[in-house]
Amino acid sequence: MVKKHSEFLNRRRFLGEAGCATVGSIAALSTIFNLRLAGTLAAADDTPEEDYKALVCVFLAGGNDSFNMLTPNGGEAYDEYALARGSLALSPSDLSALSETLPDGRQLALNSSMSELLALYEGEKAAFVANVGTLVEPTTVSEILDGSAKLPLGLFSHSDQQQHWQSGLSDNRSPEAGWGGRLADCLKETNGVSGVSMNISLAGLNLFQTSAGTNVFTKNPGDVPGLADWDQPYFLSRRTAIESILDAEYRNVFEKTFVERTKGAIAAGREYGEALAAADPLGSSFTTSNPISMQLEDVAKGISARDGLNKKRQTFFVMAPGWDHHSSLSGHPAMLQQLSQAINEFQNAVIEMNLEESVTLFTASDFGRTLSANGGGSDHGWGGNQFVVGGSVNGKQVYGDYPDLAPGSSLDTGRGRLIPSTSVDEYFAELALWMGVSKSNLPLVLPNLGRFYDVTSESPPLGLMDLG
Repeated sequence: MVKKHSEFLNRRRFLGEAGCATVGSIAALSTIFNLRLAGTLAAADDTPEEDYKALVCVFLAGGNDSFNMLTPNGGEAYDEYALARGSLALSPSDLSALSETLPDGRQLALNSSMSELLALYEGEKAAFVANVGTLVEPTTVSEILDGSAKLPLGLFSHSDQQQHWQSGLSDNRSPEAGWGGRLADCLKETNGVSGVSMNISLAGLNLFQTSAGTNVFTKNPGDVPGLADWDQPYFLSRRTAIESILDAEYRNVFEKTFVERTKGAIAAGREYGEALAAADPLGSSFTTSNPISMQLEDVAKGISARDGLNKKRQTFFVMAPGWDHHSSLSGHPAMLQQLSQAINEFQNAVIEMNLEESVTLFTASDFGRTLSANGGGSDHGWGGNQFVVGGSVNGKQVYGDYPDLAPGSSLDTGRGRLIPSTSVDEYFAELALWMGVSKSNLPLVLPNLGRFYDVTSESPPLGLMDLG
């Protein structure tokens, strides 16, 4: 926020105080040309339909205990689950059965706190991806034990695993772009001219949407980005001073880049506000006490402004913190309920806009949790369960292989840390294809995909999305 009271403002101070922001906003100059060239070639090769599509990532930061979200229901499978989880096991009364059974006859259930998500699943508008996680290459317990396995860097580290989920590069600790950013580079020519990026974040800067060729438009829920009081009459003198600094000529590349970015940000904030004001207001309600709802309400508003922003493709990033339940899982059902409620409210808004087939929401998280207890909670694990919601989802199904949860199973590396049976690469490839990336260009978005999926195959990576 810019202060209202008079204060001496000069070019050196203005640039000096913002130096850290300048350095943080500039991508490595040596990579810009190559990545932009790759994006241009990709865009030329991809010919997505002209209809609108939006991809919404809800990141459950901390590591969701997802085997208490999607759980075996009854029979031997539930008994094995209860043995593995011990004091953490949910009772049958805490579960709501899915109507469809797995191919091997097992039945799964959803945590009963997620009644809205269950209704979306039964209405064929939601699906689950089982035991998905970061992998460098397919591996086994024996390969891990004999040291021959290539494993994700920092396997049980929050920061490393969040980075791997968002970059799609499990063998790289210093990625320069996220897979959503590379996706935007491939599809940016689909959109019209606009100062507002196709990648909009409700949770600050993030790796997922970042690339050398695509900026991230960040905003707080309920706010329109911009300098405080910029258009107020009493701010005119300070505005004139700021504009004179921004209009000056700079030789230093960092100063010049910062000024260009600042001017672009001011213009983008104004453009976004004008597009939002011109859009039809939403009638759907969102729960103001639910922080996930508040972020998703802003996502819905950003989608409603798509025409004013000249967008045919958009991505959105939402962060839901607090899923690191080391000491206790007692609050987990309430958090799942909050998540389920927010997603249902968002889906109602999407339906109101007549965009049910055009918007897909998916979850991601650091990792799954250990099946065994750590006192009243669970520790950092590996594979876990995620879900996808939208009218283009081939719903009412569980994709991937839901694992055997018995202690010492073929995927158990110890304490119920399960090797993922589906890679994040396959999961994200399905979403990238739906957004309009061609199979031949999937390696530009997900460079390691070839270790898990043959892009020349006639079959999709998972079959999760309607790619028709």
